[in-house]
Amino acid sequence: MKYIFFFFIYLFIAPNISNAQQSRNKSPRIIHFSGMDWYVRNSYGNPANNYWSDHKKSVWVDSKNRLHLKIRKVRGKWYCAEIRSVHPTTYGKHRFFISSKIDELNENVVGAAFIYKNTLHEMDVEFSRWKHKDAPNSQYVVQPEKNTNMHKFNMSMNGDFSTHIIDWQANKISFKSFYGHKIALPDKSYLINDWQYAQKKLIDDGSYRIHINLWLVDHLPPTDNKEAEIIVSSLDTPISPIEITGNSNKNISLYPNHYYDNIFVYHHQYAHIHYKLINSKNEILIEKTIKRRYFFINLINETIGTYKLEIKTKFGIYNYQIIKHY
Repeated sequence: MKYIFFFFIYLFIAPNISNAQQSRNKSPRIIHFSGMDWYVRNSYGNPANNYWSDHKKSVWVDSKNRLHLKIRKVRGKWYCAEIRSVHPTTYGKHRFFISSKIDELNENVVGAAFIYKNTLHEMDVEFSRWKHKDAPNSQYVVQPEKNTNMHKFNMSMNGDFSTHIIDWQANKISFKSFYGHKIALPDKSYLINDWQYAQKKLIDDGSYRIHINLWLVDHLPPTDNKEAEIIVSSLDTPISPIEITGNSNKNISLYPNHYYDNIFVYHHQYAHIHYKLINSKNEILIEKTIKRRYFFINLINETIGTYKLEIKTKFGIYNYQIIKHY
C-alpha cells in the first residue's frame, strides 16, 4: 500500500518537476535591437513576483526597428516583459529614445530603463505612479532605494518622443530627460528634469548590463484592466559595436546612429556625396552617390572586422576607418 501511495504522489509531481526543469533548461530567446543582442526574460520572480513572458506578442522589434514591450493578459494571468543586454556595459552615457506616452501608464504599471548588476548595484529611470493615481509619474533611483538616492518628478508629454540619459561615471551618476529624440539637450525649453548623484559604490567590474522592462506593482492588474505597452526607438550606449576614426572635417558629421548597425553621415554644406565602403581585402562592398545632405550606411549584414569608408565631395576626399566589434 505504501508503494502505491508513493507511486501516485510521483505521478502527481513528476510532470511539474519536468516542466520546471524544461523551463530552467530552455535557452533564452535572443532579439537584435539597436545593434545589440538582448536576452528576453521568461520566468517568474521579482520585481513584485510577476510572471515574465518571452512570447513574440510580449517582446518584439517592428519593421521600423523599434522595440515593443507589452504587459499581456493570457488566460486570466498577467505577463510582464523585460530584456537585458547580452554584452556588459561600462562607464559612459546611456541614452534611451522612447516613442510612446510613458506619462500615461496606468498607476499599477512600471516602465523602466536601467543599468543593473544586482539589487544593491543598480541605477534606474522609472515611469510609474506606484498605485497612486495623483502621484508623480517618474523618478531617478540609485539602488538600494532611499530618500537620498531618489529624485521624483512629474512628466507631461506633448507627443510620443522623449530621451532619457543615465551617465554613469566612477564618482557620479547624472540623469537627464528631455522632449524629442536628440543626442544632447537642444535648449532648456526641451528639458523635463535632471539630477546628479555623487557615488563611489557602483564601480564598473564588467558585471553591469542594460535592462528595459514593463511590469506590475505588487503584481496587481492595471486598474483599467487594459494591457500596457512601451515603445523604444533606439539606444545610444558606450558599448556600440561600431567605432569610427579618421579624417576630421568640420563640414561632415559621421557617427553610429541610434540603431548602431548604421552609420549616420551628414554634410553641412553640400547635398551631393559619393561614397565607398571597402573591406580589408580592398573589395568595394557599397558604392553610391547621394544627392542629399544626410544618409545612413547599413552595416547589419557585414561581418566583424575593419572597413574603409571613402567620402568624396567637391571639397575633397575624406577617408575613415570603421571597426565593427561584434
